Amino acid sequence: MGNSVSTCKPRCPHCCLDCCPHCCLDCCPHCCLDCCPCCPQRKNEKTTIKRQTWTSIQNYTSRTTLDLELKKGDILEIMGENEDWLYVRRRTAKGQGIIHEEGYVPKNFVKPVESLEVQPWYFADVKRRIEAKRCLLRPQNDEGAFLVWKSDENDTYYLSVKNSPHARHYPIKQGEHYKNFFLVQRNIFKNLPELIEFYSKSQNGLCVKLNQPCVKLDQPAPPTLSFQLDREIDKQSLTKIKMLGSGEFADVWQGKWNGTTDVAIKEFKAVNPNITTEIEIMMNLRHERLLQLYAICTTNKPFCIVTELMNNGSLKTFLTEQKKGKKDIEFSLMMDFAIQITEGMIYLEDKIVHRDLRADNILLTNMQSCKIADFGLAQFVLTGNRRLSSGELVPVKWMAPEIFEDKNYTSKSDVWSFGILLTEIVTYGDEPYPGQDKQTCILGIKRGKRMERPAGCPEALYDIMLQCWKTNPAERPTFTELQEKLMALINEPVSAVE
Repeated sequence: MGNSVSTCKPRCPHCCLDCCPHCCLDCCPHCCLDCCPCCPQRKNEKTTIKRQTWTSIQNYTSRTTLDLELKKGDILEIMGENEDWLYVRRRTAKGQGIIHEEGYVPKNFVKPVESLEVQPWYFADVKRRIEAKRCLLRPQNDEGAFLVWKSDENDTYYLSVKNSPHARHYPIKQGEHYKNFFLVQRNIFKNLPELIEFYSKSQNGLCVKLNQPCVKLDQPAPPTLSFQLDREIDKQSLTKIKMLGSGEFADVWQGKWNGTTDVAIKEFKAVNPNITTEIEIMMNLRHERLLQLYAICTTNKPFCIVTELMNNGSLKTFLTEQKKGKKDIEFSLMMDFAIQITEGMIYLEDKIVHRDLRADNILLTNMQSCKIADFGLAQFVLTGNRRLSSGELVPVKWMAPEIFEDKNYTSKSDVWSFGILLTEIVTYGDEPYPGQDKQTCILGIKRGKRMERPAGCPEALYDIMLQCWKTNPAERPTFTELQEKLMALINEPVSAVE
């Protein structure tokens, strides 16, 4: 390291001490990314990155003066990176010369030029047939809309196509050493783009000729507001636009950060110990099925937390609106909501108990992906005392019987609540234990009474609910087991090319 110091220019004054201690002005000029070219530990890694050509897969509007605004398809060179952000250079022809523009962009907005992720029809986040179906049956898609995705279960690519009210799923076979791709042996292609181009011109045994790629209504959500931002931000950088909801302890607003970025602002009405726990929990969690925390404001009252904005509202609201509009939801898509929620709960169950798992606290993206939200009652699994506190306002009709006996909340208490949530899904958002007040509900649960099977609920699903409502928490299934049981209820078959 001593030799590298002697060849360095003076240390960049904008760079932080957590970066390479030998950072020089040839490093990214305004950042604390681990990109110093004179650091032996980083040299090989960064050289590899710089040789790759990347492209933007979405438009990106600058959030700060040091960001680089992107248009979909921009060609970029990667100069440096941290966990979530990239420092990039774009070359643009202007007149007789070339302009070099540099700045920061979220890592999930750009991909290597040669990767599948740059194709508009490839959905890297889709892992199951039911998810592909949910995407394709969006009303914005016409007949022949399609997408390609890769199954986690069998490591196989699938072509999924919208065909009238259905989605058809075709496994894409690969030849020896994975050197070619085909749906049937008579039509073999060197790569997936060639396969898609062929079936876009000719139906050739598919249910329908490929039309347009499936719509992508959800943009990537960067996990932080900017590359250099601490979690604690100045409240003056937030603008409240519209109230989205009001509760006992907090109001939730649609807002903007820095005049550029849509966010949700949860503003607490009073300081209580749960706020600190909620903030700590959200700062330690990151999963695609959980609401993403961006920042906090705790230097002056009222305290607030800043999260990604979910324009589609809650699952409860969505279900009740479908019921009002007399729009039926196919059973498999109902179960897709439940399966998505189990994905988030599998991630959580050895970390926290949520204690407020219900349809009101499940938020939806524009593509109807679920995100678990509202960690106001959540507690860490390793916390010694997880009992109900005196005077604590809790959702009684979602509570497990052990809580009424002053025992600890556990992940199996959340399993009980999940069973109640299943009734909300199949009844399009109806209140649990219809016609019963809270006290009657508590007395009935203590005596072993359980909610009756909701109208229209299949026996197999009701059996899963009853397993969630076992009196002994140890006899209730885990969320992994629940996911498997719910998947078994869905018949989403594979199609074959004729």
